Amino acid sequence: MEIEKLTKMQIVLLTLLVSFVTSIATGIVTVTLMDQAPPAMVQTLNRVVERTVERVVPDESKQGASVITKETTVVVKEEDLITDSINRNSKNVVRIYETLEGGTKRSFSGLGVIVSRGGIITTDLSVIEDGSMYIVETADGEAFDTQTIETEEPASLAFLSIDLSEKEGKTFPSATFSKSNSFKLGQTVLSLTGEERTDVAIGIIAGLIEKDIVVENTNTETDVTEEVQEIETIKVLSTIKTSIADIDVTVGSPLVDIFGEVVGISTEDSLIGKTALFTPITGIQSVISKIIKAQDKVQDTEEEVE
Repeated sequence: MEIEKLTKMQIVLLTLLVSFVTSIATGIVTVTLMDQAPPAMVQTLNRVVERTVERVVPDESKQGASVITKETTVVVKEEDLITDSINRNSKNVVRIYETLEGGTKRSFSGLGVIVSRGGIITTDLSVIEDGSMYIVETADGEAFDTQTIETEEPASLAFLSIDLSEKEGKTFPSATFSKSNSFKLGQTVLSLTGEERTDVAIGIIAGLIEKDIVVENTNTETDVTEEVQEIETIKVLSTIKTSIADIDVTVGSPLVDIFGEVVGISTEDSLIGKTALFTPITGIQSVISKIIKAQDKVQDTEEEVE
């Protein structure tokens, strides 16, 4: 058969045949290459395909067509979560300095964490001494005078309040607390530490240490006028053990998870072993709430007097 003598119909049929054979060959080559490709590349190709699939289907009510878009799961790397957590909590960490000789000199005492927008700071009890005055330096370099907050409830942590008499209306980024039931053995945690600059120590939760607490419950029986005292023993999380080396942690450093929530605070007593221990933040949330309510009440009273 001479190509020059082909009719128009034969030329069209020949073109279709060549296109069909070419498409089959392309499909075979593509499948073969994907079978031989590394798994990571195949997953990437699958994600690209999944994100671009759309189907146009007719509406059953015959009012038109609707577009159905396939939803896909976005994969977030742990490295990105850690970076975001550091950026989020570095603004909440303050450095605490003891004022000496009328405030002209300062000596570093430890780190603290801002736990309310009004400037309440929590730190280890060993950082604060009775009768001493302290100033704090925030992440952006601002320095503030503070007052020690006395609490009636026993705790291993101390509290400071930033003096905002000269900067009324100023607020601070406050930490977000993690729930105790979210603590898992082996989960990644990091401590924001450093005396002169922000350093990061990364590890995992290696142990959850609990202690027994005796609780007395008072119940009044319906058919008896006397109150009945019931004694119950419950287990409460007291210490979080990590794989972070104690020499890498500064007293008062916060322990946060990869989602940016504060898990605990380092204490002086916990930095005497090979790995750092942290006091769970969940144990003092009620104390913080009472302090905030007390400050709000005092502020409302002062406004009424004025």
